[in-house]
Amino acid sequence: MNEHHQENFWTKYVFSQDHKVIGLQYGITSLLFLFFGFTLMLFMRYQMVHSGTISPDTYNSFGAMHGTIMVFLGVVPIVVGAFGNYLIPLQIGTIDMAFPKLNMVSYWCYLAGGLIMIASFFMPGGAANSGWTSYPPLSDIATMGQNFWLLGMIYLITSSLLGSINIIVTIVQLRADGLTWFKLPIFVWAQLVTSFLLVLAFPPLEVAGILQLMDRLVG
Repeated sequence: MNEHHQENFWTKYVFSQDHKVIGLQYGITSLLFLFFGFTLMLFMRYQMVHSGTISPDTYNSFGAMHGTIMVFLGVVPIVVGAFGNYLIPLQIGTIDMAFPKLNMVSYWCYLAGGLIMIASFFMPGGAANSGWTSYPPLSDIATMGQNFWLLGMIYLITSSLLGSINIIVTIVQLRADGLTWFKLPIFVWAQLVTSFLLVLAFPPLEVAGILQLMDRLVG
């Protein structure tokens, strides 16, 4: 309890292990990324009305980054990271997530991945322009920004895996006494199923990102 009172600003609001604070961090950050992705879409729509506003390569970059940002930096983090972190412990009657430090690391991996992707716009040739799926062989001839896109994806997938494992363990192990599986709120069930799907789907995706990055950097 004494340690709780001695928390400073950095440990309480920045490098916090409190599920509510981390949920808010996810929510605010993902909304900022969603606004950025929405802005890219506006430029693309404006280009359709007034051709020549941006170059074809820039248009392709905006399309690839818009898709990536809206899915991996916006929708998934706000649904699982923000709402999941904030509400799951409250709805199952526990004080926090099963692994608070892992929860903190998950958010910072997410933020790092997002910033790396945004930094790709400043690379020679611009950001990734081979679509948000990054399929070869188109991705093999993409700009240097593609390397940053792949590195950012590795961080984002790592973040999602850490968060999903945390959610699964929290729901399975830390439910309040008497809260059986058939008494779980539908929101908690949705988070549990989503986390299982992420744990199944994202490891192959992360391996694919690592191998594609190795193809581009070391042949």
